[in-house]
Amino acid sequence: MYGAPPGGAAAYGMTMAQPAPGSPAPDPYGGAAAGSRAILSGPGGTYTVSSGVEMKVGRDAAKCHITLAEPRVSGVHATLKMEGGQLYVRDETSNNGTFVDGHRLAPNMWTVAPAGGVLRFGPAEFTVRVE
Repeated sequence: MYGAPPGGAAAYGMTMAQPAPGSPAPDPYGGAAAGSRAILSGPGGTYTVSSGVEMKVGRDAAKCHITLAEPRVSGVHATLKMEGGQLYVRDETSNNGTFVDGHRLAPNMWTVAPAGGVLRFGPAEFTVRVE
């Protein structure tokens, strides 16, 4: 066979197996299945962010899905969304900042908040879990 390694493809752990018709292709990087929701857990409570919904975080209960009773959190502090199995956060020009793993986010830019990471709105801190 032209271009085949000595001993065949199996010598390098390669196979000629094909996925069954209609089944998804295997993930070449071995990653876990994408999550459909994120769970934020912290002293301020536990909140769920589901796919397909943008959720505002802040003090203003009339404008925010996640209301934090902390004076150093802005009225509308940040926005969260689940997309492609990842949690994204955007700072809404808050006074005391939005942080991912200790790094302050630039305002108005979507940033990934990784699973297992720490998300902070001013002083209100949450751990991120993706399911």
